[in-house]
Amino acid sequence: MPTHRFLNDIVRPWDELNALLAERLALQPELSDVTRLAGALAVAIRHQVDAAHLRDQEVNAESMSHRIISDTADFWKHGSLRNLDRNNCFSTESLFEYMPNKGFSFIRNALFVEHSSLGKHDFLHASWDAIQYWIGKRKLNVSWQGAVRENPQEFYPEAFLKFESGKCMSMDKVRLGFFSRGSAGVLEPVDPHEVRFAVY
Repeated sequence: MPTHRFLNDIVRPWDELNALLAERLALQPELSDVTRLAGALAVAIRHQVDAAHLRDQEVNAESMSHRIISDTADFWKHGSLRNLDRNNCFSTESLFEYMPNKGFSFIRNALFVEHSSLGKHDFLHASWDAIQYWIGKRKLNVSWQGAVRENPQEFYPEAFLKFESGKCMSMDKVRLGFFSRGSAGVLEPVDPHEVRFAVY
């Protein structure tokens, strides 16, 4: 039963969030379906401390990723925390690969946790790591691997996104990140000379 609950409350929502972030959507950076799903997921991961009858200090010392997710969950539930070093906020950013003479290819949307003392972290990566920690810590029979989804290369003259009103309560801005592939094929931040951007 604990394994089924873990799959239902944590693994499945992670997969759903991962799939949503891979869609070419224009998202309000701080509030959307993405942040709602991520907030609920963070809370579910944070409650593993209670399910395992452990103390926060012990778990946070063993897993930095759980510490990030735990602070994210507490801020999501309560707003500003007494310990200001634990405060954080969500920020969604649309990531594009840029190649001169070819244009822009949508990679994915990324959801970042901007933490007051621990810096900026990709929520999918941090939550994946925390999930793997808990699978091992609780000795759960879960064979899930999980992988952050990226779209195949498909270049267009402009970087464009699609707006769906059902995914955001309101929409007045987006954040964009641009990358190019280095000699080893690794994506590295880049500042294109000119950007053509549109929302449809």
